[in-house]
Amino acid sequence: MADEYPLIDSRVVARYRSNYSLSQDIGADHVRAHYELETQLTRKLLDSTSETRWNTFSTAYTELYQSLPWLNAVSEDDRRKRDYSHWLKLIPQKSRIYEIGSGQARLLRYLSSQGHECVATEITKERGEKHAQDLSGVAWHVSDGINLAEFEPPDSYDVVISTQVIEHLHPDDIETHFHNVRAILKPGGRYIFDTPHRGAGPFDLSLVFGFDRAMFMHLKEYDFPTLVNILKMAGFKDIQAVLYRSLNGFKIGPFYGRVFRTYCETMDRLFTSADLPPRLEQKIRRVLRYALLPTNIWLTGRK
Repeated sequence: MADEYPLIDSRVVARYRSNYSLSQDIGADHVRAHYELETQLTRKLLDSTSETRWNTFSTAYTELYQSLPWLNAVSEDDRRKRDYSHWLKLIPQKSRIYEIGSGQARLLRYLSSQGHECVATEITKERGEKHAQDLSGVAWHVSDGINLAEFEPPDSYDVVISTQVIEHLHPDDIETHFHNVRAILKPGGRYIFDTPHRGAGPFDLSLVFGFDRAMFMHLKEYDFPTLVNILKMAGFKDIQAVLYRSLNGFKIGPFYGRVFRTYCETMDRLFTSADLPPRLEQKIRRVLRYALLPTNIWLTGRK
């Protein structure tokens, strides 16, 4: 964490509202409360052991959303109908889908309406099942997000998905997570996931305060080579990167392929070898978005 308590001025408050899609009612006191609580909770999460992990994470995220209810409220942005149609190009028709970290399950509600059989999960009822009363067509299962094979039968799902989740997992658990995803997939099934790119971030509360790297409850943000290597070690095949852009009504993709994955990995290795200051790397990556270099990692691997 920062050595000194960060200044919370109008610019910080504005970034906070923007980052979490919050209303003008949110002020400096809300930001201060969030900073203080996440500072404490992040230390607890990182200090947890494999034996205490689930209880520590469940307790921490319950406390987060109970103490800071504005983070889990249904905002005006949430009420607007979002376009999830691009997901239909990634998922075979009438698939059985398991989502890790469903939040308010907006994506699964859409996929369920399109004929898929969907299972939602969350680490805490305060975040997820609190909103489950209107989850028509979506089942709700218990999971710690890591040891999935302890909660689900093997070879059960056509597709497992997670979006903006694995950065919240303890770094010691990431390989176990991928091994367990593979275990609950049917032969030929796919894991489709996205997560922030560390070189373009940070994307947690650190962004609000202008820190160079994720220092809060994004316990680790990754790059393409790291995650591709973990997927391979977990036994996944046919690992591909997904390309999708939507800007002012103009869309590219989604397309996925090994060539695009190789491009993303190569660019990441070039940045690593250049060893640029984080903020310079972030600026260059923003420019290179127009060269289709993603600021978000989106991968798929087949069992």
